[in-house]
Amino acid sequence: MLIAITRLAEKAGRDAALCARYGHTCYTVSPLRAELLEENIDRFVAGANAGNFDAIFFTSALPAEVIAPRLRPTAGVRIVAIGPQTARTLKACGLEPETLPSYYSADFAPYMGEWLKGRTVGIPRAAVPNPALLQAIRDLGGEACEYPAYTLVPTGEDLDTARADVVLFTSASSFREAHWPRRAGQTVAAIGTVTAAAMEKAGVMPDVVGDGSLAGTLEALNRREGEDRTMPEHRVPGVPQAGLIAVDKPRGPSSHQVAAWVGEMLGVPVGHAGTLDPMVTGVLVVMIGPAVRLAPVLLKERKEYVCLMRLHGDARREEIEETAREFVGRIYQRPPRRSAVKRNLRIRRIYELEVLDVDGRLVLFRVVCDAGTYIRSLCHHLGLALGVGAHMQELRRTRSGVVGEGETCTLHDLRDAAVAARAGDTSPLTRLILPPVQGIGDLPRVVVRETAIDALCHGAALAGVGVLSRTKYQKGDLVAVLSEKDELICLGEALTDSAAYEPGATGLVLAPRAVMMAAGTYPRAWTTHPHSPAE
Repeated sequence: MLIAITRLAEKAGRDAALCARYGHTCYTVSPLRAELLEENIDRFVAGANAGNFDAIFFTSALPAEVIAPRLRPTAGVRIVAIGPQTARTLKACGLEPETLPSYYSADFAPYMGEWLKGRTVGIPRAAVPNPALLQAIRDLGGEACEYPAYTLVPTGEDLDTARADVVLFTSASSFREAHWPRRAGQTVAAIGTVTAAAMEKAGVMPDVVGDGSLAGTLEALNRREGEDRTMPEHRVPGVPQAGLIAVDKPRGPSSHQVAAWVGEMLGVPVGHAGTLDPMVTGVLVVMIGPAVRLAPVLLKERKEYVCLMRLHGDARREEIEETAREFVGRIYQRPPRRSAVKRNLRIRRIYELEVLDVDGRLVLFRVVCDAGTYIRSLCHHLGLALGVGAHMQELRRTRSGVVGEGETCTLHDLRDAAVAARAGDTSPLTRLILPPVQGIGDLPRVVVRETAIDALCHGAALAGVGVLSRTKYQKGDLVAVLSEKDELICLGEALTDSAAYEPGATGLVLAPRAVMMAAGTYPRAWTTHPHSPAE
């Protein structure tokens, strides 16, 4: 099929090759043009090269092309790209970027997690407001410094889309500013849920909704057409669209490195929830694809650790156990000096603190605590309370939320399963990947009819007629949407309070924000209707 892609001309570099890989041809139509803001770019480069940022987040390839050649970042600065095209641009300039496991700026803060506390992030981007991104960084204790690197100016031209079989909108802005003559039988696609929401708001229901990437949108288009035109991918057979893998992290590598290895083994984008120090072992939850949107939920879950503490003096077991009981409940903590966050006083809750064994000055204990509890500080305070001093010698995380160490696999296990899957046996890999529903924690829930599922998988908003039951939530809350079989279909934003409608009623009640289930998993039970062209 011939696809008209609404894109800045400067960003169209690999579109033709990628479309060819999926069996299509394409051309670019530009409802917007970019004007560089040189003064802001100069200010950003000066700040970056002066070491003012702990991380730099590139939200598109255009600022990367302009800024990266001038960057001389200091050691330790994390460079993060929103997607592979932006990452390639940065690598071509000699930088080593991390790549978000999805293609949405909303996933930046969940991906970075608690690392953001006390850190400053520089963001060179289009002059389009994104208050949600800034607030998400602030919510995790970070500081965001936005630098508008370019502004988007409408061309005002009628787009050459009449000859295309498909019109693919790559952003909400490109849709809102497009003047396009829609013809009968033409397919309309949105690159992701944010663009789809803007289209639906204007009364244009997209036929295809991607995952935020051009490749994902082309995959969705091929699924809709019932064709398999795609050339071989790097994704290992048997890896689902979204899932969780509980890795038994070994001593030595960082959590980021372990997650990166998992992504390389499986050929998919990944993220992780709950950073472990390099010398700490145990449960590290790695999220596949859109399951990264579960990171804020997983990061808040309780954690369980087994710790080996060394006392600096002698103490009787009875004294140790009595002192440990005094620490159950709310405690004050200040992060240790070697931590990577600001050392602000904080309150955390200890739910259980059990002394398992005492051997001389070595004390083995199990602790269940709030996320963000510093076990190193807990050991120090236990030592002070005992009057002898103490420090943490070894630490292992045995549970993260509902995921225990009994559900973990080693990196070697995962490698063997990936090799077997490439050879045709996907069963070992399937056993290691947990369904994303295990990561929804205490999120409010909506259970929907089977007839509503495939439409949700294509990014369509949920109407009350498709709802079977729901728990209590308010407008704007993040809600887990489940099938009757307890499968996680998507995460969505509530468009109304749960009390404002009854299951089976008319009216839209929820908009998908991260689709976990592959389209086509359930039979299609929806039809398309004539669209109105954008005004």
